[in-house]
Amino acid sequence: MPSNHLKFHSADGKRKILVVEDEMINREMLKFLIQDDYALAFAETGKEAFDCLEREAETLSLVLLDLNLPDMKGVEILRRMKGDGKTARLPVIVMTADADAEVECLNLGATDFIPKPYPKREVILARILRTIELFEDRDILHWTERDQLTGLYNRAFFYRYAAQFDTFHPDTETDAVVLDINHFHVLNDRYGSAYGDKVLRSIADTLLGAVGGASDGIVCRREADTFLIYCPHREDYEDILQRVSVCMAGENQLRIRMGVYARADRSIEIERRFDRAKMAADTVKNSFSQAIAFYDNSMHEKEAFAEQLVEDFHTAIEEKQFSVYFQPKFDIRPEDPQLSSAEALVRWKHPEFGMISPGIFIPLFEENGLIRELDSFVWRETASWIRKWKETLNRTVPVSINVSRIDLYEPRLLENLEGLIREYGLKSSELLLEITESAYTEDSTQMIATVRSLRERGFRIEMDDFGTGYSSLNMFSALPIDMLKLDMQFVRNAFQERKDTRLLEAIIGLAKSMGLPTIAEGVETAEQMFTLKAMGCDYVQGYYFSRPLPAEEFTAFIRDQKQAEPVVRRDIGITRERRPSDHHTYNAMHDPLTGLYNNSAFNVLFRDADKDHIAVMIASVDHYQQIRETQGKEKADEAILRVAQALRGSFRSVDNICRIQQDEFVVILSRMISSMKKQVFEKVEQINQALQESWEGDTPLSLSVGIAFSDRQNPQGDVFDDADIALQRMKQMRKIGCAVY
Repeated sequence: MPSNHLKFHSADGKRKILVVEDEMINREMLKFLIQDDYALAFAETGKEAFDCLEREAETLSLVLLDLNLPDMKGVEILRRMKGDGKTARLPVIVMTADADAEVECLNLGATDFIPKPYPKREVILARILRTIELFEDRDILHWTERDQLTGLYNRAFFYRYAAQFDTFHPDTETDAVVLDINHFHVLNDRYGSAYGDKVLRSIADTLLGAVGGASDGIVCRREADTFLIYCPHREDYEDILQRVSVCMAGENQLRIRMGVYARADRSIEIERRFDRAKMAADTVKNSFSQAIAFYDNSMHEKEAFAEQLVEDFHTAIEEKQFSVYFQPKFDIRPEDPQLSSAEALVRWKHPEFGMISPGIFIPLFEENGLIRELDSFVWRETASWIRKWKETLNRTVPVSINVSRIDLYEPRLLENLEGLIREYGLKSSELLLEITESAYTEDSTQMIATVRSLRERGFRIEMDDFGTGYSSLNMFSALPIDMLKLDMQFVRNAFQERKDTRLLEAIIGLAKSMGLPTIAEGVETAEQMFTLKAMGCDYVQGYYFSRPLPAEEFTAFIRDQKQAEPVVRRDIGITRERRPSDHHTYNAMHDPLTGLYNNSAFNVLFRDADKDHIAVMIASVDHYQQIRETQGKEKADEAILRVAQALRGSFRSVDNICRIQQDEFVVILSRMISSMKKQVFEKVEQINQALQESWEGDTPLSLSVGIAFSDRQNPQGDVFDDADIALQRMKQMRKIGCAVY
């Protein structure tokens, strides 16, 4: 609809009027009276009138309607016009000599009357002008208070009309409702904004049909994908949500969540009521089983707590209640993991509430904009400590700092960061910038441009929390990043009871194909660390190595790493380090000769394995003692190293290879069932053939192998015990090869 009356004007600047009159003398008389002031179109029948309306409804300012036409009554034309959305808003002045028809016409939507015979020209012109201006003003007001896409109220007028409802219905209990569409931007990305607009209009029409009209509710589109409802209290929100879901049929990637503040407290401001509804909606944001939440006392207490934290924020900054902790990140590509960098994490020790979880205050400060000031504090503290470590320990430890979405909108971000590194004498490569995946998906063009400018000035960018956002592969390939950081929960989910690391492995592989190193955060167990290393992950961070440490403790941690004692392993010529304090038990879980997992690691890996979908292969080195006794320890160690190399080259990254005794190896084969035993036989045959061809010695080098599958028939023990039974049977046969339990 038009937003100003200029749209109604014709090419010569005159407003246009449709005159519906069948008598020629009346048409000519009206033409004579008003043609100097208005552009005119004429229709002699109802059909001609509707043909003209179909063509020119958008350019007409008024309809002058005679009630007696040869093919239909004027009241029927009026009724059909007011029932058609395209013409309903056009004002109509009825021309009639029948005073009794006035009431019916007014009820049908007529605006005014011009009696027949016609009054003075001045009277006719005055009535026409007053009607047109009245409707143009009303139209301007209508589209001032409405959302242009959906026709619903915009936020400002919605709140105003909600307050008016309270004024005129003081005893009516009302509900404030927020309806959010999760990940709506995905729909726009995939199908374009025109399709997204169509979906939004459909949702708007459904909501208006559910709570508007006789239900006395009003509806607003507050933001791109957020709708508000204010209505008398009701209990059928499940039904309303279902109706909205039906109108979105086929859009499986979208999820709707609804928050209801039922029987809203009239003593608080309108906007605060909807803040409470939004708070309720946010509690089901990541739930796949629940889509509606109601504001309750627990949320009220949470809201009061949040308000207290916001109020205390600036005092906390001034009094340094916030402190920066550092969690180390280790490069796991070498045989012994090396401290490579750290992440700066903020902690808040509140004088009244004690230690407050970052999971509580960081989202709160991101919502109200205080995160920018908090980030600035953390950045400065971090830069200060990096400089202290360089001066006191002669060690450079780069540190990752979090850059929030709000920070990226700061025009002086680059200037501020460069000023910080100049002030503390740092290099841009020593201050790593962590930016969450979700930040890239909101206003991606601007975000990418900002991040690209940071990289051009030497800052390295880590995409944080990868696996929680919804960036497409096309977008991912275009992102200006230097490293991919796998989200903590993403890593944990891969190692749940029914371990399935295929997606994790695929993402690490994808990153490698793009030349991006990967960091896994939240690594807590030996199994997780070993498996990630086998998959090709480059760096890990988590409690397996160290919890986040206060700055002074992390300084001591760096000192311990720096004082590590180099030891040369003569048997295989590899230099490694032994640390005075074993923070991560890595050495304790590895075989010192081969670098494979040892018996302790096997116990952990076997305990945590998915026992329903594995196979265990035990391989014994034939004639090991004979080689050791006749050719010496060095030759025996060489044989073990040859076997270890052959096993490494023959199995997948998700399979765990362990040396559990001098001459015995175990391979835990993931996602393996007995129907695949032929593949295992072929693998063992290839390994034995390779060993025999490459080995130079008086005694042949080969393996005897026993294997058991988790879906085997008539088990006698666990899958390891039964694999050992198969191995002993193979040894008794005194043949090279593989026996299956």
